[in-house]
Amino acid sequence: MNILAIDTTTKIASVSILKDNKIYNNYIDNEITHSEKLLPLIDTTLNEAKLTLNDISSFACINGPGSFTGIRIGLSTLKAFSQVHKKDIFSISSMSLIAYNAYILQKLNKMYSINIIDARNDRVYYSMSKISKNENGKILIEEIFDISNDIIDDAITNLSEFINSNSIDKNMIYICGNAVEKFKSKLEIVSSNTHDLYPTTEVLIDAFLNLDNISNYMFNAFSLDAMYARPSQAERMRNDN
Repeated sequence: MNILAIDTTTKIASVSILKDNKIYNNYIDNEITHSEKLLPLIDTTLNEAKLTLNDISSFACINGPGSFTGIRIGLSTLKAFSQVHKKDIFSISSMSLIAYNAYILQKLNKMYSINIIDARNDRVYYSMSKISKNENGKILIEEIFDISNDIIDDAITNLSEFINSNSIDKNMIYICGNAVEKFKSKLEIVSSNTHDLYPTTEVLIDAFLNLDNISNYMFNAFSLDAMYARPSQAERMRNDN
């Protein structure tokens, strides 16, 4: 199985290919040039793996939330590939992938992950997941608090109320994401287990291979949608007028 995975939801555009149990990686750390650099980045990685798009078995991507422009670029690219080559797309939210990555790193039987991404201007995307492993060794992610977007203080209040009302053991809660370092002192009110991380396309491929209910994450060019969790700036400006 040859898998091509991309992520354009942050300022880092990354591409990974799995071929014969070997990963080929490339990335560019410049959000402004995603539209210009993604296709050459994919081409470079394909050449390193000595593959063409015809050789790819499945595509994979993160569908958001994150950069509005980045999400559109990544999804548009893979939708085109999917339609032309008639291959499915494995797609997962950045929140669920953060939860998956946290679970792999902690090596626990069961845990809760608060997934939090910096949305700028003291706002964050956040959600909460319960992660466990089934009898077949596959990893199950249950989204127990839907993806939201709020200022950090409101997010902490909402999460604390949810945790308390559901009697969730704080010792089993890990707060993970690229907003952790920025808001660590506030987040420690919810849990002292904090980890500043954002999953790579390598982790995306690993999730494709190890998640339970994989059919829930498989799409085609017409069924794949973006996960924004908040209207774009243009939409917000239009709604204000």
